[in-house]
Amino acid sequence: MKLLWWSFAAVLILLGLATVWLPIPTGVPLLALGMIVIIATSRSAARLLRSRRRNTPHLNHAITWVEDRSPLHFARILKRTRPRKK
Repeated sequence: MKLLWWSFAAVLILLGLATVWLPIPTGVPLLALGMIVIIATSRSAARLLRSRRRNTPHLNHAITWVEDRSPLHFARILKRTRPRKK
């Protein structure tokens, strides 16, 4: 089942990369959705993103902005990657 989800994420990311240069804004949402699928299915990917968010305040601010504007299911997945308080 995990292979199916990772394949789906790979297709989303490839489609996002192929359409990011088009005037119709479909590339970035597809890339973000592919990232969310990977984070939802992989603990190591979630840990990696959490450490990147901890070390890069600009990235943390951008992902927090996306969390606030995402549907509840996607926001819940992204909130799992918030840096923990020390």
